[in-house]
Amino acid sequence: MLITSKDNPKIKQYRKLAESRKARAELGLFVAEGMRGIVDIAGEADITALFCTESALEKYAGLLDTGRLALVPAERRFTVTEEVADKMSDTGSTQGVFAVVKKLDLPLGDALPSGKYLVLDELQDPGNLGTMIRTAAAVGLSGVILSGNCADLYNPKTVRSCMGSLTKVDVFIEKDVCRVLAVLAESGIKTLAAVVRGGQSVSQTDFSGGCAVVIGNEGRGLAEETASLCSGRVTIKMRGSTESLNAAIAGTILVWEMSGRDREL
Repeated sequence: MLITSKDNPKIKQYRKLAESRKARAELGLFVAEGMRGIVDIAGEADITALFCTESALEKYAGLLDTGRLALVPAERRFTVTEEVADKMSDTGSTQGVFAVVKKLDLPLGDALPSGKYLVLDELQDPGNLGTMIRTAAAVGLSGVILSGNCADLYNPKTVRSCMGSLTKVDVFIEKDVCRVLAVLAESGIKTLAAVVRGGQSVSQTDFSGGCAVVIGNEGRGLAEETASLCSGRVTIKMRGSTESLNAAIAGTILVWEMSGRDREL
């Protein structure tokens, strides 16, 4: 089916999902743009609609007709004009490939299997969130837990920053950070609050066994009442006048250290 109008209902729904967190929550859907990210998602997530320009159909014919994307049935595939693609795009230069996908997050149950986890509380920047999910997937963490008023997991910027990693690591959403910490404790998983100062040095911290690192808001850090509920505290010691690191960089260092002994290099 060829879509030539920007006012087509499917295009209007795509734009609504791209722009509105509320719409994504209500419909249980999110959008992805770009061939690489969509290929990584396909086969492990339910793609409800796949849109391509004619030039993209020619350029990516091999990827679209074989492998994971071949699983998307014909009735869910749509061709769009370049003008419509420009309307859909959330980037400066589009590849002409878009998808509507069912949400992938998991509810937090009453227990978790022992493993390595990253807890993000009140993290605000979608790019930081996506980067940390990508890092968690890369080092093989058991899961990422989003608590408080975190940036939306399905914000288009988050999805792009994940670079296809949304299907590579379990992501749980539970707004009540106290419940998150209680579930981890009940599961025998120690929790380490990432704090700017006053914590044990990363190099001296015991990350063995079930373990979760808890990282807070980019500007305010982790709330003291939340840190006080954790099993311990960890600090990345720095030299010179630098006081703190970008949340994504700090998170990357901590999950790398946490997963070190279990990671296959």
